[in-house]
Amino acid sequence: MAVLQRMVFGRSSEKNRPEPPGGAGDDPAGGGGGKPGSGEKSVKRGPGARAGRRDYSHLPRVEVIWDFPGGGYCCPECGEPFTPLGDHLSGERLDWQVIIRVVVNCRRRYQRACRCPGPATVTAPGPSAAVGKGLFTNGFIAMLLTERYAAGRSQNSLVTGLARQGAEISPATLAGTCAQAGALLAPLEAAIAERNRESWHLHADETTWRVFAPRDGDGPAKWWLWVFTGPDTVCFVMDPSRSGQVLARHAGIDEKTGQLEPDADGGSRRLVLSTDFYTVYESAGKKADGLVNLYCTAHIRRHFVRAGDANPEQLKYWTQGWLDRIRALYRAHEELTAAWQENAAPARQGSEAAAERLEKAYAAWDSAITAIDQARRQQMQAPGLQEPAKKALATLGREWDGITAHRDYPMVSLDNYPDGVVMPMSAVRGGPAAGQGGALAA
Repeated sequence: MAVLQRMVFGRSSEKNRPEPPGGAGDDPAGGGGGKPGSGEKSVKRGPGARAGRRDYSHLPRVEVIWDFPGGGYCCPECGEPFTPLGDHLSGERLDWQVIIRVVVNCRRRYQRACRCPGPATVTAPGPSAAVGKGLFTNGFIAMLLTERYAAGRSQNSLVTGLARQGAEISPATLAGTCAQAGALLAPLEAAIAERNRESWHLHADETTWRVFAPRDGDGPAKWWLWVFTGPDTVCFVMDPSRSGQVLARHAGIDEKTGQLEPDADGGSRRLVLSTDFYTVYESAGKKADGLVNLYCTAHIRRHFVRAGDANPEQLKYWTQGWLDRIRALYRAHEELTAAWQENAAPARQGSEAAAERLEKAYAAWDSAITAIDQARRQQMQAPGLQEPAKKALATLGREWDGITAHRDYPMVSLDNYPDGVVMPMSAVRGGPAAGQGGALAA
């Protein structure tokens, strides 16, 4: 568990947190609750930490008048009624209500009073219905999709929640409604998938995915869920295969030649892929002209962590040295990203200070990557190196080009873990039950 936690959460230790101006000496008391030398601000946590309540003025307001029984108040001694005293006292609280109601659409009918030609009676049009003669309104379907896919609630949770509000609804009915709504969203899903496919840069990964698609009647089958994250889109592709055909179909790679297909204007394409070291991505990068592989540095780091845990007595200091070199690379890349963004900003373009900062950032990156390159070459030739260390260095050597390529793309993270993937809407194309790879685009 300790090894897995370091591999999963190790990224946070690579972040460079510069000390605030003046260092720790600016705090006369020498305290403040922050970690010494970490540069973290002293933030009060726990009860009472927030100054004031949040602003809820944007929510609907409903005034409820509270009075004594019968209205007004009388003196308990003589019975003389009290007179109202100014405005009432108000206290605000948040209320939470969930209402499942039956909407009766009453369409008015009219009969002709004149003798002009035409229909004798007319009926006012009713509301539009996304699902033909379905049970639910459009608002119900929108809430169902939001709770199911945006909030991530399970089908059982939705059925139980609706039942608590007095609406006993079959799970099959909800599933059928989602399927019908998904068919309506297919054009939107196709447009999102096309935009994702045309992106110049994609994060890609895949994982096992169990689906109810029995093979020879032996129960659920193991499929693969592929994810392709672009600058403003995310596509999930379910497919029974983990082969390069899935990548080729989505990324627009000709399966016969292995080359990128031309863009909409017929010109040559360029695609940057941020991935791990799976051979499908590596093979695509070697074959296709214009396809650049950027390999995940966090995955490289894991190999050195595992090597140290395999033989902690002899590789403890060796592992720490490599983690320090990788940490320095992360710091250099963070500065390179910040300098590149500053230099690319319209307000700073042509600025000598921004250009100088960018030049220094590139020099720092070159220094950090050179230190790693020299260390790996020297250690691979050293006699008596432990086998776990040899394997880690061999992996670094095989993926070296995909690590050094990050220099030309400072706007892309060193890791294959993009932040802030938001899925406001989902649509399903195809489906595992049909024996085809389904796509979920967000």
